Formats: sequence, structure tokens, C-alpha cells
Amino acid sequence: MDDLMPPRKRIGEILMENGFITETQLQVALEEQKKTGELLGSILFGLGFISQKNLFKVLSATQQDTRNLPEREAFGQEVPEEIDYLVQQSSSLFHKNADLQNAELDSPHSPLVNLVEKILSNGIRRGATDVHINPDLKGVRIRYRVDGVLHHGMFLPGKLLNPIVSRIKVMGRMNIAETRVPQDGSAEFFYKNRGLDLRISSFPVIGGENVVIRVLDKSQVLVGIESLGFLEEDIDRINEALTLPYGMILVTGPTGSGKTTTLYSFLSMINSVNRNMFTIEDPVEYHLPLARQAQVNVKAGLTFSTGLRSILRQDPDVILVGEMRDAETSELAVRAALTGHLVFSTLHTNDAVSTIVRLTDIGIDPFLISSTLDTIVAQRLARVLCPQCKEPFVTDDPAYKFVGVDPESVTLYHPTGCRACDNTGFKGRTVIYEILKVDRRIRELINARASIDDIRNAAIENGFRGMSEIGLKKVRQGVTTLEEVRSIARTAL
Repeated sequence: MDDLMPPRKRIGEILMENGFITETQLQVALEEQKKTGELLGSILFGLGFISQKNLFKVLSATQQDTRNLPEREAFGQEVPEEIDYLVQQSSSLFHKNADLQNAELDSPHSPLVNLVEKILSNGIRRGATDVHINPDLKGVRIRYRVDGVLHHGMFLPGKLLNPIVSRIKVMGRMNIAETRVPQDGSAEFFYKNRGLDLRISSFPVIGGENVVIRVLDKSQVLVGIESLGFLEEDIDRINEALTLPYGMILVTGPTGSGKTTTLYSFLSMINSVNRNMFTIEDPVEYHLPLARQAQVNVKAGLTFSTGLRSILRQDPDVILVGEMRDAETSELAVRAALTGHLVFSTLHTNDAVSTIVRLTDIGIDPFLISSTLDTIVAQRLARVLCPQCKEPFVTDDPAYKFVGVDPESVTLYHPTGCRACDNTGFKGRTVIYEILKVDRRIRELINARASIDDIRNAAIENGFRGMSEIGLKKVRQGVTTLEEVRSIARTAL
């Protein structure tokens, strides 16, 4: 094999020349390497394109002495030292009797417990909002969602799937014996003296159980709307809406678009000892001083609608309803706004104008909508270019001028990747939004059951700016890229 491979060739070329991987697989791995900065061998193995045996064979032939490297260094993955012990012990774990099995799953000194803690800690350190544990044909794939994008974390032997899933189920007070149906659970996790809530979801798939863990940081500090990315000219409009004594303010967008964070930033601006503020949420993601916060508990009979009914008997001034999920909750929220309360809530809609149609589709009378709804903020999150490594570039791509960005009059930036941003080129996210003020003309159109187009045209005449316009402004400012804006405002660009 040594004769086949010149010593100076790159490992990817050697693997391809010897038939271990295809050119397509190499290109996929190289693209992943640009995002993560990991060793190519680690990525190829993690993606399941090559076996550990063949990878070590090639590394040895290229005079990289992997025999003196721990597995975690040879593969460039952050795997705890006890991984070797776990690989040897995991297959026998579930052959033990139930008492011994449960003891090992819950023992703080168990290598398995340490491994799961390491998986979670790695994700939290990288700023992950979700930790994915995926069964794979060749092992267990760990991935982290950071700034809205899934990134490869580590690849573990397949025999560790069941022990890892069982340990997580123990943490979430779930049934470890039941593997045929989806389950939900929750747990508390501490990382560097920070308390975090974990929302655990398991789902049976071919090859085992898929687990996704949502990470909620209870200690995260609320930031002002300026820090979220709202432009100065729009902050005055938001402040004006927040001074209302009653009415309804909605924030809309898909799951994970930052709706709750925006709502809490609004609440923090009006929170005072002179106002009686209540929230009903699922789950409670932020803790707000002076506010009375409740969490939905369906098993105990506390739903959004039952909670809202009870809150109305608590003499509230301001009410946050985490989500208007059904007709009953929506009707109660609207009537609460009509009877002298300032109500905040969220909906899953694509844009601000379609929120009005969504409310009528739910069954809310147009008169109630027009009488209570004051402001709608529709939003998405775009990744922010890393300030440490973003680089200016020159382009003659006509796509920029087509959307109103002139590369000759502004400085455009593109991502490169560095240690500060985990080699992704992006660090943090900014809100891309549109704000619809329900003025007298729009109220008339709502009562007349006008179409979405008619309402949108009336809003534009009154200065309404869509998400794409805000996004392109941030491209011109060097905050993000055109590709990012396109990915969240596809209908407009």
C-alpha cells in the first residue's frame, strides 16, 4: 500500500485513490470541514463514509503515528477519556439485573454518566440550543444546533446508543423500559454554576431511539431590543405600542425564531411595581422580577386556556400568553385585551399581515380583532458575521443589484472562520423583522374581511417595511450576508 501513496498527498486524495471514499463524499466532507474546522478524517468517519479500520490504515501509511494518540485526538473529537472503558463495558450493561443496571445509570461516578454529561457540556459550551443524539447505521451521531444550524459534534460506537438513551431517560424521569413510543421529559443540569432546564424528547426510529434535548438557560440575562437587532427607527414605534393601557401585541414566526426573547424584552421595558404582570407559558424560559409566572401542566389540568381564565381573576394589568394554540385560548386572549388588559402573545405565521387572516381562520370575529389588535411583529433570526474574522470582498454578481444592494457603493463581507466563532464564520444572531401597526385604515379592512394583498398594500402606503427590506439593510451594514437573508425571506428575494 505504501507504494501506491506518495507521502506528500493529502489524506482525502489518498482515500479517494484507494477506493475508500468517492469524490462526492470527499467534497461533502471538505464543505463540512470549512464550517467546523475539524480534522478531515474525523469528519469522514463521523459521516459514515469510512470505517475506523480503513482510516487508521491510511493514517499509518502516511506516517502519522496514530498508535501513540488516544482515539479522541486521532479523530479530532472531544470525547472523554473514559470512552474506551465505555466501549468495553456498555455491551454488558444491559445484561445485568435490573437493580445493578439502574444503579449504573444513576451513579454519579459511572463512566456512562460522565459521558452523557460531557455530551451536554460540549453543546452548552458551544452555545447550542438543542443537542441531537441520532442512531446511525454505523454508530451514534451527536450534533449540536448553534445559531440555528446543526453542527457535527462527535461520532460514537453504536453499542453506546441504548446506554446513552437510557441514562438520558433516567435524567428526564422517563420510562427506560418503553422504547416503542415517543416520550417527553425534563431535567435540571448544572454547567459551571449555571442552572439549565433540559426538555427531552425521544422518538423511536429505525436503528433505535432518536433523542433531542432542548437547552433552556435559566440564568440568561434579558437584553434590550437594541441588542436583539431592532433598528433605531423602529424602536420608537415599539415604545409607542408598549405605552398602551390595553390592547394586544403579537410576535409571530416559526419555532426557534426568537419570539419569546422578543416578548420578554418588551415586558422588561414596562415591568414595574405599579403593574400587576402575569404569564402563562410552556415552558417558562426567562425569569422576570415582579412578574407572576406560571407553567402549563396539562396532566394537572393547567392549560393555556384554563390558566388564562384564572389569571383574569387575579386583577392583572399585563398578561403574556405563551402561545395562542387554539380557538378557546385565542378568544380568551382577545376578550382580555378588550376588557382593559395589555395582552402579549405569539402565533406561528409567515408574516405580519397573514397573522390577521390566521386569527379569522381560528374563528375570532373580525370586529374583535380590529378592536384589540395594535401591533404585530413578525420575525426570523439571521446569523451575524463574526466580527473577528469577517472579510470584505468585491463581487460583480448581478444578484446583489437585483435586490437593491450595490456592491460598488457599500462594503460587503463574507464569513471565513476562526477560533472565536468555532470556524463557522458566524457568531450570534440578529432579528430580521417587520412591524405592522394596525391603524384606522387597516381596522376598516379587517372589518370588511379584505384580502391579504389589500391589507398589505394599505400598510405599505403607511410606511410598512417587509422582512426582506430590513434584512438587506443589515447586509449593507455588514451585519450579515445576502445568503442568510435569502434563507429566511425566500418569498421576497
